[in-house]
Amino acid sequence: MSKSEDSVMATRVAKRIMAMAYKREDFKNKVESHLTGAIVHFYQVALAKKNGQTRWVQHWTTEVKQLVNNSLVAEIFHSIKGFKDRRKAFYEAVAEIKAGDTRYRGYAETVIKRDYNLTKLKVPLDDKDTAAFWNKVESAALPALDTMERR
Repeated sequence: MSKSEDSVMATRVAKRIMAMAYKREDFKNKVESHLTGAIVHFYQVALAKKNGQTRWVQHWTTEVKQLVNNSLVAEIFHSIKGFKDRRKAFYEAVAEIKAGDTRYRGYAETVIKRDYNLTKLKVPLDDKDTAAFWNKVESAALPALDTMERR
């Protein structure tokens, strides 16, 4: 391939990559999507353990790891266009999830009662469970965000 053909090919590839790049709202929506799934599964694990149940715990734990350590990090690394501050957009998405925490707790409680055929939970979620989830998210997301800022 000649140098000009290489240049044309590189330009085409760059255009395709930019066409796939996320706009700010798309980026935030993707982050929120992964965090929503992760927090619900995390709460299900916490509730199941607190209430003496074991079935599904390993599955939900694996889901949390996949969503936080792989899917969320992949979204942070995804190309973006029209904005530069991924960290700010990330924390805006986090704020949205935190604002809906009561809904996620309620849904996790409903799933646990249904899946384990319980009428009432002996031990509910508490703020330590929520803090543990956000620590897990930050331990995965912050190194990714730091990497993107150094580029």
